Amino acid sequence: MKQKLLLLAILSFTIGFAHPKTTATNNPSIGIMMTAMNVGNAVFFTISIKNTGEETLTNIYVTDENPNPTNGILFNFLTIDSLAPGEEVTNLQANKFGAFCYDESQVKVHATAASSIPEITDLSSDPMGYDQNSLPGSYYNDFKTLSYFYSAVYGYQDALYVDANNNSIVDVGDAVTYLYTVYSNSGMPMIISDNNAIIQNAELQYSGASTTGIHYITAAEAALGYVYNNSYIMGTGPCDLGTTFSDTTYCLCPNPDNANIITPLTTDLPNQISGKVKFNSANDNCTTGLNFPYRRVNTTDGTYTYSSYTNNAGDYHILIPNTGSYSTAALTNLNANFTSNPAAVAATSSGTGVDYNNTNFCISSATNYTDLYVNMFNVNQAIPGNVATYRIYYHNNGSTNLNGSIQLTYNNAKLTLAGAAPSQNSSTASTLTWNYTNLLPFEERYIDLSLNVLIPPTVNVNDLLAFTVVANPTAGDNVPLNNTMNWNQTVRSSFDPNDKTVIEGATISTTQATNYLTYVTRFQNTGTANATTVVIKETLDPKLDWNTFEPIASSHTSNIQIKNGNQVTYTFSNIDLPYEAANEAGSHGWMTYRIKPKSNVVVGDIMSSKSDIYFDYNAPIITNTVATQVTALGTTDFIKNNFKVYPNPASNYLIIEANASMDAQYQISDVNGKLLLLDTIESLKPIDITNLQSGFYLVNIITNQGKATYKLIKN
Repeated sequence: MKQKLLLLAILSFTIGFAHPKTTATNNPSIGIMMTAMNVGNAVFFTISIKNTGEETLTNIYVTDENPNPTNGILFNFLTIDSLAPGEEVTNLQANKFGAFCYDESQVKVHATAASSIPEITDLSSDPMGYDQNSLPGSYYNDFKTLSYFYSAVYGYQDALYVDANNNSIVDVGDAVTYLYTVYSNSGMPMIISDNNAIIQNAELQYSGASTTGIHYITAAEAALGYVYNNSYIMGTGPCDLGTTFSDTTYCLCPNPDNANIITPLTTDLPNQISGKVKFNSANDNCTTGLNFPYRRVNTTDGTYTYSSYTNNAGDYHILIPNTGSYSTAALTNLNANFTSNPAAVAATSSGTGVDYNNTNFCISSATNYTDLYVNMFNVNQAIPGNVATYRIYYHNNGSTNLNGSIQLTYNNAKLTLAGAAPSQNSSTASTLTWNYTNLLPFEERYIDLSLNVLIPPTVNVNDLLAFTVVANPTAGDNVPLNNTMNWNQTVRSSFDPNDKTVIEGATISTTQATNYLTYVTRFQNTGTANATTVVIKETLDPKLDWNTFEPIASSHTSNIQIKNGNQVTYTFSNIDLPYEAANEAGSHGWMTYRIKPKSNVVVGDIMSSKSDIYFDYNAPIITNTVATQVTALGTTDFIKNNFKVYPNPASNYLIIEANASMDAQYQISDVNGKLLLLDTIESLKPIDITNLQSGFYLVNIITNQGKATYKLIKN
């Protein structure tokens, strides 16, 4: 029986192999397409599935080809039971949250065929996509589905011109203020940039927030009449697009800079009064007269006075408002020996951009008048082991030609000569002498000087370097007091390249208060590009007499304007000042002037000064403030009351006792002025004088306030 069954089984297998079952095997196939749409940080997908073969498919489902636990695709359906050949299902939905600005997704469809093939699949295609052959997406491509989302970021910028010095003139020192308002639908902070303004708070935290900015007007902009800004807003969200600001007060204006914000400063350019000042050297009413440099010219409408100074060619120009009647004159600070033809010139200002030119003045001297004055100041600080540079100016304020010499005395134990231009005509160990000839009336010349500052312990920080400059001749000079200048420079360890110095020091006596104070402002371009315009602005101390203001010199050509009585502006137009990294030596500049305290200053009064330095459109750099106080004692009495020198007579040692701590230096010289000993004073420290011969000596104590001389007898 078992044998019969086995035979039957073998027979059945043989029959089946020889005659296979007939089934449908007509290339089963499936296709899937997927499109995307961004809404916020979500992507919403629409999926279409089609049976592209000739066989019914079952158990159809979709999977994510790029699964990500944090932002994978979520499907709103599980399966499709079946699709007949050619049948299509559309508008199937899926989504993804936390998508980036650019998203790239793809899914796969799975299906079961009725034939012997266990599973068929297809990758999704984006019907909006194209391949490298520019074929559109379809069920027969495998283009990934792309989606993009960017947040709308935009803003408005409102500009307002401000007459900062309230003088009815658009000029340097005025400003344009800006109000920035920003919007974004991403909810992320926004950052503002503006190539021509300083922004108070460049990052704003929410849509609809505002902040302000300021731009300080340059001389070029004042002359042009416009300020151009390129401002930009950038969102910090990953999908935020940046854009330029929109101008709330659009101006159909010239736009050479392709700026998005244009601010007209005024429709009226300021008027000006200009002309030439000469000295009547040939008594021909200045037909062949000498150009009169650094001559102050004033114009006034009776309420405000505006001033400027002539350049080396004797030319001047004064900016004035567009309305009002003005009287212009050129005799300020000249004594009664001088007269002017004409004495004054009247002009009525109207219109815009008008130049009331040919307002010329001829200055004459009734009699020969001699007044030579000298001035010296430091161009940089004295630092041990470095080169200190100085400039000596001498000026003929009189009406006759002068010949003579300039002599400088300095401490050769602390300083050595590095160079001078022009070179000295003669010298000793501690003096340099330059001869000059034919110094014309109101002509100014200068000497540039470089001195090596020795290293410690010879020269230490806070040591004093004493200088005396004498301009000869002094005989016959109507003002001999300004022929000599004594001053002391404090040795420093380092320096700020933008600083202020008053040469006369921290204290002056009531007698000295009738003379000039000399101020030096130094500046350096420490930026990353050349500076086109540098402006120095000061508001003079109310205890300084602005009518006595006199420019001495500056490193570069400048225009000087004085407005509202005490607002001084130095403008270095087209200075092209190199930046430090490109040209350290050329990156420096300076200006110096002198001015007297008012005649009514009393003991205890303090005169102070500082400068605001503008490099192009940047915020001002504010220098240190220097102060000078009027003291009850004269300089000599002030010092002598603070120091005691004993014993006197002395044999082997000398004691200098200081009642109060003060940077000071002693110098011991013979009666002929030969320097024998010098050093920094240390109170009560014995000074060895055993090598001095018996006789009479002078002990000079030198401080920032000046010096005092004591007589010493050596036994």
